[in-house]
Amino acid sequence: MAPVEFIVDQARHIKAIKLELEAADAFRGIEASGGSKIVRSSLDISADPVARIRTTYQVECREYRAAAERAPRTLESFAAAYLDARGFSDTETAELLRAMPQRYTLYSPLVLFSHSAARSFEHEVWGAAFGRTDREEFFAAMLESGCFPAGYTHVAANRPIVPTDVMRRPFNIAPLYGELLARAPEAGEQLWEHPTAADFARSVWCSVVQNGIRQTWSPVFTMFSRGNIKEKKRILDTYPDVAGRDVVDLYAGIGYFTLSYLVRGARSVFCFELNPWSFEGLRRGLAANAYPGSCYAYNESNEAAPARLAGRDLDIRHINLGLLPSSRPSWGIALGLALEHGCRPTTTLHIHENAAASQLHVFADTVADELRELATARGLRLLIRPRHLEKIKTFAPDVWHVCLDVDVSRSAE
Repeated sequence: MAPVEFIVDQARHIKAIKLELEAADAFRGIEASGGSKIVRSSLDISADPVARIRTTYQVECREYRAAAERAPRTLESFAAAYLDARGFSDTETAELLRAMPQRYTLYSPLVLFSHSAARSFEHEVWGAAFGRTDREEFFAAMLESGCFPAGYTHVAANRPIVPTDVMRRPFNIAPLYGELLARAPEAGEQLWEHPTAADFARSVWCSVVQNGIRQTWSPVFTMFSRGNIKEKKRILDTYPDVAGRDVVDLYAGIGYFTLSYLVRGARSVFCFELNPWSFEGLRRGLAANAYPGSCYAYNESNEAAPARLAGRDLDIRHINLGLLPSSRPSWGIALGLALEHGCRPTTTLHIHENAAASQLHVFADTVADELRELATARGLRLLIRPRHLEKIKTFAPDVWHVCLDVDVSRSAE
């Protein structure tokens, strides 16, 4: 059998994995791959240390070819050799390499390249190059070159999403090689808003494992935020008392947090998601992971949540509000659910927002005051205390995606 390599997303695990492989005299080096590190071993998939590393650090592994058998593994060396073989001069090749994207992410079966004005396969110099050499042939050769693991069949460029789109749809993903959606008669908005089972079957579905949880989505219709991995891990690590309690996810998406709560042993998770493509990704993720516990998923506005949960005997420990740039439209719903169905002594709201860096020092108190005013206006007798502000990632030098944990409890009568 071939040796395996580990795909490590969290840098803090690299040293421990390296030491464990060195103890078995099986460490064979580390390489960067997109946003991950690849830690190579001389062990095959059946070796005990492989199973132990996969379980302990929740990392994926795959077989790879030994160095003597591999084609060049860097994109730059592949592109340079390819262009040289097709008559491009050294000067032309150097210009193309300067415009070639350096970063990519592997979402099986899709290689998703970063996109910028300076570096992109859609740059004008690459457009001219593809007038001289076949674009399809170039990307097909790239996928077979050894730069990527076996089984990757599609290539695309990742442009920014439209910030005003409530359903966070990736309108700007640009296919470079392979159809992300098989051709069909033009369906317009129907394809976005009311897809059929046949539409789902025509799409490529990507998947990735984070924290041991498999997530699935259609890259044409749903965005995936790799940067949320630390926040998902924080939920898993910080709240062991989820076990046996209930959770509400008011913006479920493909199950970023829903699946994290289920793996933590939640009794029931109630999910609301407007985007039917995200909802289908959630359904597939639930099937792929098959966690115990019940998931009640609704492809509708979370405005229906109070009616959906009415009359149920619930013990809600967490309410997730994961919408950017702001989840404010659902704060009142969350407070009402906490009063009606919240567990004792506390229900924790996880409020995701885009916040100005200059306001972070007052953000928690400002949000808590808004929640108190909202509760008072609705006649809800609640105690509201900000618990923790987590900075997740920056969108710009002055804007942070944050999650504020807020504890909500019933006030004494």
